[in-house]
Amino acid sequence: MKKILFIALTILSISCQMNTDNPKERAKVQLTEIKEPEQLWYTDVDRAINISKKTGKEIFVFFTGKEWCSWCKKLDRQILSQEDFIHYAKENLVLLELDFPKGKRDLPWKQIELARKFKIQAYPTVILMDSYKNQLGRTGYQAMSPLQYTEHIESIIKKN
Repeated sequence: MKKILFIALTILSISCQMNTDNPKERAKVQLTEIKEPEQLWYTDVDRAINISKKTGKEIFVFFTGKEWCSWCKKLDRQILSQEDFIHYAKENLVLLELDFPKGKRDLPWKQIELARKFKIQAYPTVILMDSYKNQLGRTGYQAMSPLQYTEHIESIIKKN
């Protein structure tokens, strides 16, 4: 009986040791698993700039009034939300949406600063810029297919 009890306690202690995590090993696993989530659209200027610096991709800045601007809605519906554009953007651009709702006064300062820098007077306006806020080109709604729009964007980028 003592032998059976001894064997049972030995097995129990071994299984308990096997289930205890080594905190150092756990930290290593957590560090490797943490990745920045891939986002399609950013709304924070600094974050988009940092992503652009890390990836080397140009920034597609979409100045919009998405609640009240019919042309903004049309650009989004016909081009920006279509698969051809999304596929191109994931590979080549950092997408930054800066929304200017009517009557809202407490917008982020970096957003206002960019609108002033690029003299945004109409919506939608699309600015292509590098990670140093240098304008590469300007466009907006164009009556074309999403594939043609990506070619249009690409031609703007290649000029610089």
